[in-house]
Amino acid sequence: MRLYILLIIGFIVLGCEDLKEEIKNRPEGEKLVLINGFLSPEEEVIKVEVSKTISVFDKPLQLEPADFVNTLIIKDAVVVIKNENQEEVELRYSSDSKLYQIASSEFLIEPGKRYTLNVLAEGKEFKATCVIPVMKIENVSAAVGFRAADGAVVENLSVSFDDIKGENNFYIVGALFNVTNSTEENRSIANFDIERFATDVNGDGLSISANGTIFNTNESLEITVKVANVDELIFTTLKASFLNKDQTSNPFFQPIIPPNNIEGEGGYGVFAGFRLLEKTMTLGPIQSLDGV
Repeated sequence: MRLYILLIIGFIVLGCEDLKEEIKNRPEGEKLVLINGFLSPEEEVIKVEVSKTISVFDKPLQLEPADFVNTLIIKDAVVVIKNENQEEVELRYSSDSKLYQIASSEFLIEPGKRYTLNVLAEGKEFKATCVIPVMKIENVSAAVGFRAADGAVVENLSVSFDDIKGENNFYIVGALFNVTNSTEENRSIANFDIERFATDVNGDGLSISANGTIFNTNESLEITVKVANVDELIFTTLKASFLNKDQTSNPFFQPIIPPNNIEGEGGYGVFAGFRLLEKTMTLGPIQSLDGV
């Protein structure tokens, strides 16, 4: 099961582009090592990204985009995750994903447990810790229909679930869909826009809902809904990235710098945990508004 946060599953690249822009604007051309990793008992792969920023004074800025990415990725880092029992595992670099990773079957990630990340990169040592959330959403419901948006009527996927009681929670909602009996490769992403980010700020334990735009509701759809109960650091990071990209055409918008819990000089990023509920269901078809 792959986490479908923001459905960018550069889910690990997070708000790094915005951070790089902030760094490039500093006269001293400060460079950072960017480290991002999200742990979950529900993930099939444990993965961590290690990359770097560079200054506008460095030659690589003149490279083509694909070569520029390869320039930023650090491929020779040592990445180790340790549990509370001091058991540890070293993640291996994958040239395909450009991440340090191992199968989750090689190292158990447990709810409520604390994990430590140690990274040796660019001659420096970095460290971060996180605690995996104990609870996850137990059930979710969904329905297809229509809603008004920007003066038009769009096909809508409504997702609802009950907030986890007793604590402050931060959720990210997503969904994939395709026509029933279609191949998995044809799955599309529901666009929840800003509603993908949800909290229990309106009351503990109450129902939470989010609306996403879909299409083909005149057919029966196989829909996979994913709701992640995430550490606040993950929530803040991904929301900052979303808002920064959404406001690129606004000259008065002040970019939001993502949070950081990486210890070590010149280190920046987020190492945190989440829980994930994934549910697949068949919905529709529904009658179009013109009755056809």
